[in-house]
Amino acid sequence: MKKHVIYSMLSAAMLCASCSNDVDFGEQYKKTIYIVNSNEMLYTGEHLFGTENDEIVISVYCASSEPITDDVRVRLKIDRYAMDSLNAKKLLVDAAYIDKVMLPESAYRLEGEPYLTIEAGHQYGTLRVPFDFSGLNPDIPYALPFTLVANSAGYEIIRELQSIVYEVKMTNRYSGDYSGSSQESATRVIGVQPVLKALSANTVRMPVHNSETDRMILTVAPDGVTVDIRPEGNAKVTDRGGSIYHPEQQRFELYYTYTVDATTFSVTEIITNINAPKTDEDSE
Repeated sequence: MKKHVIYSMLSAAMLCASCSNDVDFGEQYKKTIYIVNSNEMLYTGEHLFGTENDEIVISVYCASSEPITDDVRVRLKIDRYAMDSLNAKKLLVDAAYIDKVMLPESAYRLEGEPYLTIEAGHQYGTLRVPFDFSGLNPDIPYALPFTLVANSAGYEIIRELQSIVYEVKMTNRYSGDYSGSSQESATRVIGVQPVLKALSANTVRMPVHNSETDRMILTVAPDGVTVDIRPEGNAKVTDRGGSIYHPEQQRFELYYTYTVDATTFSVTEIITNINAPKTDEDSE
């Protein structure tokens, strides 16, 4: 009987506690800090040629069950070792991997050590690093590596998410993955899926017809429609004239000649950006 009374009293107390809106169990998990998008260490940020005041943005997150009540100052560092480590690990599993290269100091602006602040009541803060890609080689995979060093609150830094190698990928309105057809005669048409790489605000490079090695340069005129074709390197390509770009469909119509093994082909190539929005013309 005595045990039954004690059990009833405990049950009643627990019930009252569960019904009260004033119960505060406090912080349920310890606060930790990490860099957003660092789960693979390598993060590729796309940037548009011609953008004014472009920036590399690094975000740091404070994971917790309750908001922080005071500003937290977070210190980072540019960490060449993190990028070297990433390059070595990637090359072990992928022989085709291309090492990332440090973005030259002349291409970005950062005064002193990089800091950011996670403000009270928030869970993340951002570091903004102004940069300028003009004058750099668009074929080089430039990157800027960052590592979390410390924070003013002494919160634990998650080691697996402590570093990020931010690769800068330059794009323009014409670059991307395309699909279409390339016709070299009345009876021979091949399917093509070229990748167009941005070289400047209005210039892209792409493979020639069915070649695995030759490339050509497309330059879109200020009218946004007329396209000029020229060879890259030793590619034997000649512009036939009349090439155009359709902005709404994100489609190129290209007319050129291509000489290989002493044979010259008159090529008509029509390719469309695979990520272009569908239009009424596409549904016909």
